[in-house]
Amino acid sequence: MDKVTLHRKIEAYYRGERISNAILFFIGGGAIIWTFLLFYWRQGHLSTGFFISTLPLGLFFVLTGGYRFYRSFKRFDRSMVAIDKKHYFFKEELPLLEERIERFHRKKGINTLAFIIGIFSSVSIAIFQLNHVFLGTSMSITIFSAILLAFDLFGQFRVEEYLHYLKKTF
Repeated sequence: MDKVTLHRKIEAYYRGERISNAILFFIGGGAIIWTFLLFYWRQGHLSTGFFISTLPLGLFFVLTGGYRFYRSFKRFDRSMVAIDKKHYFFKEELPLLEERIERFHRKKGINTLAFIIGIFSSVSIAIFQLNHVFLGTSMSITIFSAILLAFDLFGQFRVEEYLHYLKKTF
């Protein structure tokens, strides 16, 4: 086992985790601020719909991104301390990564469904000229679902790459 290469792989994986979660955090916070300013400036039905749906979704991004960012430091430290211990990687790291792959598959289905429902709802609301609050809400759900789907796909790729390396190494 090459400790230097393993050290670099662990660093790269957790750096990617921190970067993606920091971006998720700032997207959520930025979306909340942007839609609030839009709502405050316009005070129309569409901006109301955007803000009403962005607030909980943006808070979700902020909370999960912030928590995962913080958690990645602890997991990184545990992996670095146990770099010489194969049993740690077999008992802790590999099962955790395999579980994450399973969660990515479930989340990908949910995010795809939410994206499709959001697009269908947005088009239906626009065609039937329904309330713009609903249009803003469905557009916001579509955008947030697309962002989550993209982040999950990149995250799944990162996890699969790291998992493949660990399985090959151990």
